[in-house]
Amino acid sequence: MLIIGGQMFHERGSLMDFNSQLQGSGTAGLPVNSTDMDCETAALLRAAIRPLFTTAASWNILTDTLKAKGYRLAFRDGRLCLTDGTTGNRICGLRFLGLDLKDLVQRMGRPIVVARGDHADGDLLSARPNGATNGA
Repeated sequence: MLIIGGQMFHERGSLMDFNSQLQGSGTAGLPVNSTDMDCETAALLRAAIRPLFTTAASWNILTDTLKAKGYRLAFRDGRLCLTDGTTGNRICGLRFLGLDLKDLVQRMGRPIVVARGDHADGDLLSARPNGATNGA
């Protein structure tokens, strides 16, 4: 049994079990930072989350898919990160998942970001806010 963030996964190291639990509603419960993950947890996270990025046709689809699984995308200190949808805690950055923001922008266009705080932080929005224009 594998426990990630308090959630039990049967058959230690079983990607199928991890994926089946991710398919359901809610987060897989990963409150730890990527630097705190053991190699098995890191491999399972990459295997389950990376395909969501590589198959998404738009930022809207990606953010909605991640939200349904209990995750969000946010900028933390100027870097795009996967965060816990409930707590907002950083889980990992794009590099950890083997992704590059430049490649995602080339494929899906620029994301819609709203600034938060003073440290180059911000949240990705799935749609442009009412009243906003493309030139703003």
